[in-house]
Amino acid sequence: MKERLTSRKIGHLTIVMAILLSLVAYRTWFSASPTMKAEGKNDQICDLSHSSCGLLIDDKPLTVAVDGSPVKAEHDFVLRLQGGEPTITPVNAWLEGKEMFMGRIPVQFDAIDGGWQGRAQVGSCTSTTMTWLLNLEWSNGQRQQLALSVVR
Repeated sequence: MKERLTSRKIGHLTIVMAILLSLVAYRTWFSASPTMKAEGKNDQICDLSHSSCGLLIDDKPLTVAVDGSPVKAEHDFVLRLQGGEPTITPVNAWLEGKEMFMGRIPVQFDAIDGGWQGRAQVGSCTSTTMTWLLNLEWSNGQRQQLALSVVR
């Protein structure tokens, strides 16, 4: 069954293509807001493997640090959260690979004097250095994301 490509069909195809291209252009140019509201901030990239990172949780300073640097794959390490507002707690935390997804590794934080402490361990990757992202969700709805470089 051969159908002929008539000028009417070409006109319909042209209209459909124009609509699709305009939708893509609209999504590209107008979907992202150039300014982000303060409550919309959810990511702060800071590399924990080089130094501690400072965060603001409900306008209170909080320091995130790793004990036992450099962190090595398949070895326990300690994450410390110092400062912040005592009534705002980490409700969910996990590690996940940045360059390669290797699953979500949950991190449980226990309350200590002046903050929280959690133990974690990450898997070994085929590359010599892998960047992991520590994702933190707080009881006030804020979220942060911190990088952690791990050597094999």
